[in-house]
This record gives sequence, C-alpha cells and structure tokens, in this order.
Amino acid sequence: MLAVITHSLIAPAEERSDMEPGFLTLVSRIVRSVHAANLRRQERQIGEFVETRGGRITDDLERQIGQYFC
Repeated sequence: MLAVITHSLIAPAEERSDMEPGFLTLVSRIVRSVHAANLRRQERQIGEFVETRGGRITDDLERQIGQYFC
C-alpha cells in the first residue's frame, strides 16, 4: 500500500502540475522519511531476531526471516 501512495505522490513533474511544487516537495520528503524509518526499524528487528537465534545466518534462519518479516 505504501508503494502505491509513494508512487502517486512522487510522480514526475509533468504529471503533477495541478499542485504547488512546494507542497509536493514537503509531502515527498515526509513519505521518504517515513519509508526510511520503517526500513531502519525492520532492519533493527531482523538484527535482534538473528541475535536471539545464535547470531549466525543459516539457510533455515533466512527462511524464518522471510516468513516472519515479509
């Protein structure tokens, strides 16, 4: 869902001529910041997940990460 919202808000300039450029810049910066924060949070959670399971990446652990986080 976020990808659809992000794509619609960060469209090329010729597609968004009906809105003020300043507003779109602000919205796109907010969307990018939220997206980056979510990625950092997920990476931190994956790191904790790996640490609680011994700290070694194995095939089984990769599979669990894929099932749990995706």
